[in-house]
Amino acid sequence: MNRAIIGIGSNIPTAKQRVEECCADIIKMVIEAQFSSIYETEAVGSLPQPNYHNCVGVITTSSTFEELKLRLKEYERQAGRLPEHKADGKVIIDIDIVVWNNDVIKPTDLARSYMTIGMNELNIQV
Repeated sequence: MNRAIIGIGSNIPTAKQRVEECCADIIKMVIEAQFSSIYETEAVGSLPQPNYHNCVGVITTSSTFEELKLRLKEYERQAGRLPEHKADGKVIIDIDIVVWNNDVIKPTDLARSYMTIGMNELNIQV
């Protein structure tokens, strides 16, 4: 079994609903999942964007890292996320594997408030 800490976010007008739906769909993909509440954070970066709705999930899966990553990216595409959305700052849904087992995959994300808020709520130590 593998354990992943994931970050989920959206910044469209129905962001909270999108994140809720994403959590419900991820539960169906994995063996076990626990999610933080959904909270609002300010966008990070130089591109002007609306605030995000975020949450953090801790999941247990029998998938490999690559298998899970592909499934999550496919989920994003099916939800309507397109490469051209990056240019206009529109994020329908974004799912990132931040920690895989005990390996930090995205150290910059791990330190951002959109991750630390949910990790603190779930009492996750990395």
